Amino acid sequence: MRARTWLAAIITVIVAALPTAAGEAVADDAPLVETGPVFNDPTGDTTAQNAILTKLGRLVQGATAGSEIRMSIYLLNSQWLVGELVKAADRGVSVQVIGDSDSVSTAYATLQNALGTDTTADSWVLTCPANSACLSQDPNPQDAYTTVNHNKFFLFSETTGSASGGTAVRDVVVQSSSNLTAWDLNTAWNDAMVVTGNTTLYQAYADYFDDLRAAGSGEIPQVADYPVETQAGVAKLYLFPRATSDPILNILNTVDDPVGDNAVCHGNSAGFGTSDGRTVIRVAMHQITRVAVAKKLWELDNAGCYVDVVYRLLDESASGAVVAQLAAPTAYGGIALHKLDEDSDGTSTHSKYLLIEGTYKGVPDQKIVFTGSHTYTVRALQGNDEALLKYADATVHDAYRLNFWHQRAAADVVQ
Repeated sequence: MRARTWLAAIITVIVAALPTAAGEAVADDAPLVETGPVFNDPTGDTTAQNAILTKLGRLVQGATAGSEIRMSIYLLNSQWLVGELVKAADRGVSVQVIGDSDSVSTAYATLQNALGTDTTADSWVLTCPANSACLSQDPNPQDAYTTVNHNKFFLFSETTGSASGGTAVRDVVVQSSSNLTAWDLNTAWNDAMVVTGNTTLYQAYADYFDDLRAAGSGEIPQVADYPVETQAGVAKLYLFPRATSDPILNILNTVDDPVGDNAVCHGNSAGFGTSDGRTVIRVAMHQITRVAVAKKLWELDNAGCYVDVVYRLLDESASGAVVAQLAAPTAYGGIALHKLDEDSDGTSTHSKYLLIEGTYKGVPDQKIVFTGSHTYTVRALQGNDEALLKYADATVHDAYRLNFWHQRAAADVVQ
């Protein structure tokens, strides 16, 4: 049995009419395009489940003639969204799609047949090489794991966010955790962060898209290390693969920077972190296999941070090193762990976000979100095409925090 629904609270971007099942019809009365997150709720009705897909569909519907839509996606199974993309191309929008070779579906084939595969044309579909990412080089070609284009981002150079028109907004970035499949809508918890009017961020994604296209077409070689990071105001983009450093570990290490004479994790004002001013770290993560990340989370909890984790999978083998590390006792009682998997809970977390509420880089009272396609796995670090988006904004953080609480409650419900 699934957990109860908190429909009104969890959906930050309100939509009026949403597609059915895999998304088949959308009303035209969309809100203006604004910066902020969108969350689906797999425990809810069709409207709640399809919130992310519908938002994307409306952005496609509102794309103006002569504008560009660029998207890089792991799995694309929505025939409805494909139909909207084809309509956009027909009305003079340049539609460019990079998909992984795993995205074998009727919908994907329809899009490929409609747009063609000539990447010198205005519109096209490019599929990464079989069993391979586009840009990322396989670090261990002899093992059983293949690399993938695991991205889930969407770029709109100009869109009204509605088929019925309205004020056009430029440089719209959507960074999501969600593939476009029925499972992602109906069973999994996902998020999509929409950022509008940030030209620096938009261009950083566009440059990355160009590199994905060039590598996927064989024009440039694949790379083992792509340590590209772009600061764009309150946003920051981190790209993968990484061969020599771990951005997640680097982010968590900055929480160690104390504030003045305070101990690590301490020194926040009332209303930030715990009631006694300790930093709170919340993680909603589909899978964690990197022991170094688990160890750092443990160290922060042991130092006084409150670490709260909702997860679907831990480790990748029977060794259980991540489980052992995260479950080990700390001076503050240990990390709070909540498994959210459809086999026991009816739904699964497919989110990939980290929330920091408290100290960061020696500054107290911070509220920061890190979200994207990037799981805390070795493959996501070293072998996949991935993107991670930082957004430092209290309103955005608090929306994600509410979503985290809802996922945690779904994980903890007694079946």
